[in-house]
Amino acid sequence: MHTKATVSANSVNQGNRHYITKGTILIIGMLLVILFTHLVFTNSIPAGLYIDETSIGYNAALISSTGADEYGNRLPIYFKSVGDYKNAPFIYATAIIFKLFGVSEFNLRLTSFIFFGIALAFTYILTIQIFPNSNPIKIYLLLSFGFLPSFFTVSRIAFEVITQLSWISGFLLLIWNNFHQENASKYENLKAIACGIVLGTSIYTYSTARLLTFLTFFAMWGIYISKNNLRKLVLISSAFLVGLLPFIMFIVRQPGAITSRFSKLTYVNALIPIQEKFSIFIQNYLTYLSPNYLLLHGDSNFRHATGHGGAIYFSVSVLFFAGLAQVAFKEKSRQFYFFLLINLIFSPIAASLTSEGVPHSLRSILLGYYVLLISCYGLYRISKIQHQTVRRYLLIGITILFAIEVINYQIDYFFNYPARSIDAMASFGFKESLQFALDQKPDKIIFLNEPYVTYPNILFYSLLVSNPNKIQITANDDPKYEPGTCIIYHQSNESLTLQSSFPYTEYKYIKTDSEPIWGRKGAELQGVIKVKCYHPR
Repeated sequence: MHTKATVSANSVNQGNRHYITKGTILIIGMLLVILFTHLVFTNSIPAGLYIDETSIGYNAALISSTGADEYGNRLPIYFKSVGDYKNAPFIYATAIIFKLFGVSEFNLRLTSFIFFGIALAFTYILTIQIFPNSNPIKIYLLLSFGFLPSFFTVSRIAFEVITQLSWISGFLLLIWNNFHQENASKYENLKAIACGIVLGTSIYTYSTARLLTFLTFFAMWGIYISKNNLRKLVLISSAFLVGLLPFIMFIVRQPGAITSRFSKLTYVNALIPIQEKFSIFIQNYLTYLSPNYLLLHGDSNFRHATGHGGAIYFSVSVLFFAGLAQVAFKEKSRQFYFFLLINLIFSPIAASLTSEGVPHSLRSILLGYYVLLISCYGLYRISKIQHQTVRRYLLIGITILFAIEVINYQIDYFFNYPARSIDAMASFGFKESLQFALDQKPDKIIFLNEPYVTYPNILFYSLLVSNPNKIQITANDDPKYEPGTCIIYHQSNESLTLQSSFPYTEYKYIKTDSEPIWGRKGAELQGVIKVKCYHPR
């Protein structure tokens, strides 16, 4: 009997080791696929850098070399650029990358991938702690987070919003470790302080965080207040206030600065009746929760979305609705579930206060995040269905639907979206056009500055081209079309360049088969930036 028991135990252990090995290999394989799809052609898809990206890139390059921004401010809390104040974490992170690896389009957008990876890591650890020993949820979380449309697009462009996802994922992991860990540790105070600091500093990540950070703070108190938690809540709140100090100092010294753009976008300050403002808010809010936005069409701005499907997948929404019914947890876990649910309800509020670009996927990025987390509860619920046949067919059906949606989205993103993104980014061919103009060795190069503000593009791309003769590069709304001058312009201004009777050499960037998009034969993308270099008669 002893020998048989020993053999049986050894067999089980060998089987577990084999299972763990297969599971580990599968997860590593998925991570490699996610890594590849998020990094391949990052410098060229979307096609061209938007002015917000180049302004971030230029300021990051300055910080990495001089420690000051484009206005000479040393290590600013907010960066004034393109008529707005940009948030610091993304720019400082990009400055570090530029310092280590050099200034380039790829390295600029690499920052977004790094913040995406941080958010994925925090969320993966969180789900492991909520659902221990659940391999299906591990796999689902990796794939859904890796390929959800809301996250995929912003992980490949240099916009600040991705930092908000990283900060909130870290905060939720700390909330779990502060209030849901069964065994106390000597680091309890440190965890509480870290939780407060992360939530407080999340206010610097993106414009909507200036409201959502406080709503999340109040939700934390509402959910977790109790006699046993009071000490932790006070510690978290104290650290939260410390994290807010630079923000408070900035708004005291420069009142109205960081709300100036919001004032232009919102209807809150409009001279209309209060009931009309409330009606607009409700309409906007419901737009973000509508199937039209979430499942069918998403954001219509091709800088923020691809135009293929909605902000989330149908398969994720099925699991989300299953998750809404999942409240049968022990008390502490139920608290966290309701904390997610309340923040889900809060997540579109800031976006709903603006009247421009509704629905706006960047301003509502946390909506997709909370939907995804609650969908994990839905998968857990389905995996616990007692009827084996029902459970099996549900899981198979959801898996097939999810796979189809991901594959279709990826095909569209890499093969069809590049052409759709050109007009939205408004700079495709900018660097090549600038280099062509420099190669003509003119007396000066002028960017026709209307209808697009081009100065961030000029400043950033000037760092990426060869200009050994130090030719002057400027922007002008009404340049002179004369010999010795190269005019660089957006193709919509073609008629303005016909004012001159001088002969010219013309250039327009075309991406041909020699530079295939993921090997697709026949692919050709034409730039929107053109050049005319004028010569004497």
